[in-house]
Amino acid sequence: MDVNHRIATELTAREENNSLRSLVINEGIDFSSNDYLGLARLHHELDAVASGSGGSRLLSGNYSSIEELEEELAHHGKSEAALIFGSGYVANLGLFSCVCKRGDIVLFDQLVHASIRDGIRMSNASGYSFVHNDYEVLEALLKKHQGENIFVAIESVYSMDGDNPDVEKIKTLKTQYEFNLIVDEAHSFGVMETQGAGWVSHYELNQAVFAKIITFGKAMGCDGAAILGSINLRNYLINFSRPFIYTTAPSPHKVALMQKQFNIIQSIEDRNMKANQLKTQFVESMKGCGTIITGDFGNIVGLIIGGNEKTRAVSAFLQKKKLVVKAILSPTVPQGSERLRICFHEYNTQNELELLIQNLKEALEIF
Repeated sequence: MDVNHRIATELTAREENNSLRSLVINEGIDFSSNDYLGLARLHHELDAVASGSGGSRLLSGNYSSIEELEEELAHHGKSEAALIFGSGYVANLGLFSCVCKRGDIVLFDQLVHASIRDGIRMSNASGYSFVHNDYEVLEALLKKHQGENIFVAIESVYSMDGDNPDVEKIKTLKTQYEFNLIVDEAHSFGVMETQGAGWVSHYELNQAVFAKIITFGKAMGCDGAAILGSINLRNYLINFSRPFIYTTAPSPHKVALMQKQFNIIQSIEDRNMKANQLKTQFVESMKGCGTIITGDFGNIVGLIIGGNEKTRAVSAFLQKKKLVVKAILSPTVPQGSERLRICFHEYNTQNELELLIQNLKEALEIF
């Protein structure tokens, strides 16, 4: 088939099943973004620093401020070392693609981010998913592959369901089986106690973790990411991680913004308290509305409606009311679990919450 015809055919198929994605500019009350603490809304007068980068960090792109920030991130996260990447996606790609090797076994929760799956695929390791948060299935896989080099990949907060792993079961499995635990902290970094250090530090799991990934595009309100682990892991990534080696370094201007936002993250008191209160009110108000509600942990609630067409219609209704709530459609989520992904922030108000609940209930009655 001619490639242009194939592209057109696949786009048409997406359009016909109501799953065609498009770019929009969001205007209205924000119940969608990952800017949990509102830091992305800040305006900084940055010190006079270079606005561009001169190359990859192994050539001409390394400088003192990025290494200083890495040292601070490592100390904050109770790790030996940290290495900054341009985004969370690139960090996961860079970690899994080089550390996991052909012949290794990677066991991953079926709801981990696409970047983890892509990194595993690039690694040529054997990857096996296990049912979300099902530790009996995970244990069965650990037993099956005993004696092999095993990695287990989980997230501290899952971005679609808004839930988290069972820390006690993870601890128990770590005492019984040999495996390297990798935790993606994208949606817990910045919003938990212990100065926002994340789920691993909060539950004192640092000694059990091989690596953790923190991202700056959620609670920290900018962009970028870092991998935290041992000094040897940092050196290994510098030498073998192709997404790190062959990528232009973040500019000093970008790193200065990371530093400012990181300083703010550590100083926040009553962290995420208002967002959690609004989330609790929302869940209580929506009970009995005929939808499944997920989101036991963190700032995210999934309101499972089912079906691309209906879910998209409810989202569009809210958009017309100037309520920014995004529909998450299949194939991003499994068919039948299409949902509204609702995020609560420190800057949302009681009036905004009531407006959301009122209009959401009306939309569910209409559609």
